[in-house]
Amino acid sequence: MTVAPLEALVREQRALLAALDADDVEAIARHTAGIDEALAHIRASAPRSTSSQAKALAEEAMTLADAARVRVNVLADMTARRLSRLAAATGKGNAAPTYGRNGRLGR
Repeated sequence: MTVAPLEALVREQRALLAALDADDVEAIARHTAGIDEALAHIRASAPRSTSSQAKALAEEAMTLADAARVRVNVLADMTARRLSRLAAATGKGNAAPTYGRNGRLGR
């Protein structure tokens, strides 16, 4: 297997993380589509055996995917908090939001 699809995946993941950190919605959508395309190329190549370089790139891709997951969860929690505060300010929400068992603010 050539490592070019994995390099493309890692490149798109790094760009996605930068877009998430910058709150750039258009870049997030663009790089998410790029990740889907890179994954399609990887699936199409149907790798049977991998080199040590490919394994290292795959491990890096998994680390970057986890970093993106964490960022998305943080952004979702921040959005939920803002919505809760806004609802409470208008008198339509829970005046004293609390954290539930899942670690998120209750509604």
